[in-house]
Amino acid sequence: MSNSYESETLLRQYLDFHYRSQDADYLPHHPLPAGVLGYPERCAAKLIEHSKHFGSALDLGCAVGGSSFALANVFDQVLGIDFSASFIRTASQLATSGEFRLSEKTYAPPSGNRKCTPKFQTGDACNLPEDLGVFDAVLMANLLCRLPDPAACLSQLKKITRPDSVLLFTTPCSWDEAFTPREKWLWPTLEGLHEHLDGWCECIEVLEMPFVLKDHERRAQFTVAQASIWKVR
Repeated sequence: MSNSYESETLLRQYLDFHYRSQDADYLPHHPLPAGVLGYPERCAAKLIEHSKHFGSALDLGCAVGGSSFALANVFDQVLGIDFSASFIRTASQLATSGEFRLSEKTYAPPSGNRKCTPKFQTGDACNLPEDLGVFDAVLMANLLCRLPDPAACLSQLKKITRPDSVLLFTTPCSWDEAFTPREKWLWPTLEGLHEHLDGWCECIEVLEMPFVLKDHERRAQFTVAQASIWKVR
């Protein structure tokens, strides 16, 4: 994976996206349409909406942990895993001290009565530890098309879930050979997910999830991710 995921520039971008994207000054020079902000929280809310059991949740590709903290409001245990050591150090500090300072800005997870404090660890989504455990819910937000071997990742999910576990995948479907060899692309993406999951999961909802990722205060990327929710049989 690219070393850009360890840069301070990208860390700041993702901290803003996870913890400041609902602030009035996220993009101060142009009003944003309803429904595009607070993407990490919206991903967590959609997973919670479909979950039946609330023992443990896995946020795979958690970045700096915004969705993990949202899941921690209702799950007894939450684990966030990301390939980026910088992202995980940041999320871990947010979990232990309640804030993270980067230059002139201080970031903090939303206040509230969380059921647990999420835990964070570095890891490879295509090669998960054997002793990871079993989860009632798994979130993979904007990760699938950034993996070197997405099929290998999907094949592991059966081992860490149980009947009635819920999986949520969101992806902009922006496959790129810089991240994934062309022969390993799941394309079209939803059909690829069906190919790998239909044997043990049921797709229960497909929807569009727009979001805005700020480059700086005058420029941002507008994306509509494809989201699909799956229940383990």
